[in-house]
Amino acid sequence: MNGDEVAIRELLAQQVAGWNTGDPAAYAAVFAPDADYITFLGAHHRGRAAISASYAPLFANLLRGSRLEVEVTGLRFLTSDVALIHARAVVTRSSGRRSRGERVNTSVAVRTGDGWLLAASQNTTHRLLAQRLMRTLFYRHSGGSLA
Repeated sequence: MNGDEVAIRELLAQQVAGWNTGDPAAYAAVFAPDADYITFLGAHHRGRAAISASYAPLFANLLRGSRLEVEVTGLRFLTSDVALIHARAVVTRSSGRRSRGERVNTSVAVRTGDGWLLAASQNTTHRLLAQRLMRTLFYRHSGGSLA
């Protein structure tokens, strides 16, 4: 693992630590000041300040005491200063119950004068049941052959 990959993984660990302490500013600090962030519900927040502001009420209420777990499933350098990151994330509520499913995350990290920061990030809920249904429908529609 090279130094840039280590730095990006540390950046994600910093983001997780911000979540796990319920600190919206720390959670958002990993984003570039002009970053784009799409939530799993499709909301689009532009900029670190907007990302932080969007998490303040969540950490104060719905996500209070929750824990975030992130597993990097892919990290590829598109250039020496731009990296594409794929990850899986799960939120565990304070009750110990997992939230309604795994999230699939795609982020773009860029090297800045302040080190690596996330320029863009999008979360999608992994819906296993819907995925299975789509495979079944595709299988039936394709005459029984899974391409």
